[in-house]
Amino acid sequence: MNAADGPVTSHREGEFEAAAGSTEYCDLLIIDDVLPCDFSPFRNLEYSHYLKHFDSSLLLSTEGWHGAYSNHSFAGQLAASSLAESVKQKVRPFAAFPSIVPKLAYITFLNNAWQMYPYLVDRNIPFVLQLYPGGGFEIGSEECDRRLRTLAKSALCRKIVVTQNLSRNYLLDHIGCDPLKLEFVYGGVYDTNTGFDFSRDKKIYRRDKPTLDICFVAHRYGDDVTKKGSDQFIDIAKALTREFDDVRFHVVGDYTPDQIPLGNAAERIEFHGKQPGEFFREFYPAMDIILSINRQSADGAGTFDGFPTGACMEAGFRGMLNCISDPLDMNVAFIDGVDVMLADLDTPKTVGRLTSMLRDTDRLYTIARANWFKFIQVFDTNQQLWDRTRVVTGELLQHDALIVRPPARMSSMDRSMLPEHKELLRQTKANLDDAVVRHDNLLDEYLKLAAGFDQLKEENVRLAAVVHEPLVEPTPSGRAERVLLRAIRSRYSMQIRSLTARLLRRTNKL
Repeated sequence: MNAADGPVTSHREGEFEAAAGSTEYCDLLIIDDVLPCDFSPFRNLEYSHYLKHFDSSLLLSTEGWHGAYSNHSFAGQLAASSLAESVKQKVRPFAAFPSIVPKLAYITFLNNAWQMYPYLVDRNIPFVLQLYPGGGFEIGSEECDRRLRTLAKSALCRKIVVTQNLSRNYLLDHIGCDPLKLEFVYGGVYDTNTGFDFSRDKKIYRRDKPTLDICFVAHRYGDDVTKKGSDQFIDIAKALTREFDDVRFHVVGDYTPDQIPLGNAAERIEFHGKQPGEFFREFYPAMDIILSINRQSADGAGTFDGFPTGACMEAGFRGMLNCISDPLDMNVAFIDGVDVMLADLDTPKTVGRLTSMLRDTDRLYTIARANWFKFIQVFDTNQQLWDRTRVVTGELLQHDALIVRPPARMSSMDRSMLPEHKELLRQTKANLDDAVVRHDNLLDEYLKLAAGFDQLKEENVRLAAVVHEPLVEPTPSGRAERVLLRAIRSRYSMQIRSLTARLLRRTNKL
């Protein structure tokens, strides 16, 4: 897409197949690239809430799960989804977009909003953008900045929900976003109502299991295995392996044992690969510490994760102590050593703090319990959903005439006669072009004729002037008058007067 800083307008003829059924009107249209695929639990939770809360709501899938998450068709993916049946009935494939008339669209992640922006402009559909870290949002990227400015300064952009103080400050100070468009809602929509109870469900070392377990959970950015800190996790594992016989390490995500040398920790580390959400219900309660040390560039530019990451939040909801880094100073709610453990790129320092914690398991579980309680409080699902629902409701209650109508689709009869109409139009245009050429040629001839008449008229006037000139030179004596009188009465003079009269009549007719 080549959207400039101004509105992007382009009609995408033929990009959609005609969707069956009549036009559907709705207040809220959620647009997403993953649902109805179940790989992203936070989307299932947030979007299911909106589809139930707003009676007049639909979800449009851009079907972006192919290759990365699933190879199912839309119908197959929808049938296999764990979404409630009442929610499934409101999910539409992307081909249905021309027949949907929304008052407001709701989109999460910059890439998704940018992909849909030309379509929203074509249809004049206002939207709310939820801007999480990731998903195309990078600090200091010229292309990202251009996209953000285009979206943020568009009249169609009604609100931008930002979830980190860094995101808010970047939009205000660097992008120049209108402060009235920004809504700061710290954190994300994750399920805190898991039913987990720390006293009942937490697996405790020596009471419920023979090992202390430290895990690393992350999605890899391309081929970079160091961005999320997996290399530092391995270095810490090697150091702790030398100190403890009963510590075990776990890696969840698209990482493999051959990417980084494991050394003496090779037999202590288990790689679980990519896992769906259901996997973590049993996995997290059995873990003691989640280690997440993100590495940021020296100038803070590039992609970044929120604080804490989504994986860290879900781990905290199930009783794990978060040992996490905050290189961009995004922590606004937690206290190091009280309800969280902050780490950095100083590996020996982090190893020292972890060693102390592992040797004092009572303190480990005390902070882990405080971590669990504070996460539940700060990231409470109901509060997170309420804050976002309030934003959406506020925009739906605006008095602007927001409803737009899609262009009428052609009937089957229209499509069957289309070639004939196109040929008729071609012939008509050719005839019109020929008539224009013939008209222009005729006009040229008329102009030439008019120029000839003008020349003839000028010649007649000149001739008339010559005829009226005196035939003899005036003389000072009376004899001249007599000579002139005889000349006037002569036959020659009569002929001249007759000729002059005819010329004057001809001139008057012209």
